Amino acid sequence: MSEERIAVLRAAMAAQSIDAAVLLYSRDILYYTGASIPSILLVTPQTARLYARRAFGFAQEDSTIPDVVGSGNLRDVFDQLGSEKLEHARVGLELDVIPAELFLKIREALPRAMFVNVSPLILSQRMIKDERELVVVRASATMTDKAHRRAREVIRAGMREVEMAAEVEAELRRNKHEGILVNRRFDAYTMYGMIGSGEALTRFAGFANVATGVGLSPAMRISTSDRVMSRGDLVMIDITGCHHGYITDVTRPYVIGRASQRQVEVFEALCTIEDEIFRTIKPGVPVADVYARGVDSAARTKFGDYFMGYEEKGRFVGHGLGLELDEPPVIGPDDPTIIRENMTLAVEINTIIPDFGAIKVEDSFIVKSDGVEVLSNIERRLFEVDV
Repeated sequence: MSEERIAVLRAAMAAQSIDAAVLLYSRDILYYTGASIPSILLVTPQTARLYARRAFGFAQEDSTIPDVVGSGNLRDVFDQLGSEKLEHARVGLELDVIPAELFLKIREALPRAMFVNVSPLILSQRMIKDERELVVVRASATMTDKAHRRAREVIRAGMREVEMAAEVEAELRRNKHEGILVNRRFDAYTMYGMIGSGEALTRFAGFANVATGVGLSPAMRISTSDRVMSRGDLVMIDITGCHHGYITDVTRPYVIGRASQRQVEVFEALCTIEDEIFRTIKPGVPVADVYARGVDSAARTKFGDYFMGYEEKGRFVGHGLGLELDEPPVIGPDDPTIIRENMTLAVEINTIIPDFGAIKVEDSFIVKSDGVEVLSNIERRLFEVDV
C-alpha cells in the first residue's frame, strides 16, 4: 500500500517538475510509511527511504516501506541528494507546517536548490481514502456513538461541565481513542472535542467560527469550563473518534429537562439545512456549491440571521477529515475543490442566538458514487436528559 501511495506522489511531483521531496511532518510520514516515530522521508525518482532519527526499532517494526535506516538526520538526506546529483534540484518541503528555523537550516545546507511547497500535492492525495482507510474511519466513528450514549446517561442539572466532559471523554478512552487530535494549523489545539453549555455556547474561541465552549481559563479558550449546568440549558457535545490516527467528528445537542418550543424549532431548522446539504453532495460538485446551498437553505428558515453565528460568522458548512481534524477541503465559498468519491468529510453547522445559546449538528460521512454514507449511528435528535 505504501509503495502505491509513493508512486502516486512521485507522479504528482513529476507533473509539477519537483525532483525530490523531503518530508518531516509526522502525519504525512505515517500516511506514506505506516510509521510515525521521529523521522525523515526522502522521495526521489530513485529513492523512498525512511531515516529514523530515534526509536529505530519501532521504525523497522512499523514501516511498510523496506528502505529504513537508523541514526538518520538531515545530513544523511543531503548526502543522498548529492549522490543522485539533486543538489540543484527543485525540492519539495511541507512549507505550511515545518518550523521556519528548520527551513532556514535546509536552505543553508542546499544553497543552490529551489524549494517549493509539496503539501498541496500530499493533501490532495490524502483527501481520497482507500479501502483500508475507510475501514479504519468507520471504526473511528463507533467511538462517538458510545460516547454520546454515555452523555445521555450522565448529564444532569447541578453538574459542572468539566465533570460531564470527564465522563464522556473517559468513554472515548475506554473505546481506545488515542487521546490526541492533530490539527495542521500550528495554533489550533483540541483534545477530544468541544463541550459546552448555556450562555457559554454563544461565544467563539477563535479556532473556528462555530460554538466551541469557553474553556477553563484564558490559557485554553476552548471546550469545557467549570460552569454549573442548570435545568433548561442547552448542552453541546462535539466529540471525535480517533482510531489508528483517523479522526471522525460528530456533534449532538442536548437539553436538560424538556425542550422548549423554540429550542425544538431551531434544531428542526438545522436538520432541514443539513438534509439539503447532504442532497447536494455527490462526486463532481464543487464544495462552494454545497456551501451556497446550505446558506440558501438557512436563509429560508426563521433563524437564518443566526446561522453560523450572529456577529462573527463562520464561512463554511463543513470540512475534510482524516489523519488531521482540519484536513481539506473547507466546504466554503473560497475553496476550489471538486467533490470526489471516497472523500471523508463532516457537515458542521450551528445556529447561535444571543440570550438563547447555540444548537449545533455535525455528522461525518464518506462520499459515495450516489450520495453519502453517514458514519455515525447516533440518532439525530435534540436529546432531553435529566427529565
